[in-house]
Amino acid sequence: MNQQTWIETIKNRAADLRTMVAIYGVVSLGLLAVIVFGEAHLEASGDRLAVAAMIVLIGILALVWNDGAIADLGAGIEDMDDEVAASAVGRNFAKAPFGMFRALNLVVILGIAVTQLIALYN
Repeated sequence: MNQQTWIETIKNRAADLRTMVAIYGVVSLGLLAVIVFGEAHLEASGDRLAVAAMIVLIGILALVWNDGAIADLGAGIEDMDDEVAASAVGRNFAKAPFGMFRALNLVVILGIAVTQLIALYN
C-alpha cells in the first residue's frame, strides 16, 4: 500500500471511530434520559420494548462499527512504509494494544447496554 493511501485509510477509519463514539454517547445519554425522566410514560404506554430494542440495536451497531474501525487501525501496522515505521509515532503506533482496545470496546458497550436495560426494567 502506498503511503498516501495508508494515510487516508488511517484517517478515514479514525474518523469512523470518532463519529460512532460521539453518536453512541449522545444516543445512550438520550436513552438514559428517556428511562429516568419518562418512567411513568413508559410504564403506562408499554413502550419499554421499543426502548429496549433501541438500546440493544444501537449497541450492536456501535460494537460492530467500532470493532471494525479498531481492527483496521491495528491492521495498518503491517502496511506502514519504512519511513513511517521508523519514526517515533510509527513505533508508538506499532506498540498500541489494539486487541485490548477491541476488548474494552466490547466491555464498555455491553456494560452500558446492560445497565440501561436494568434501569429500564427496575
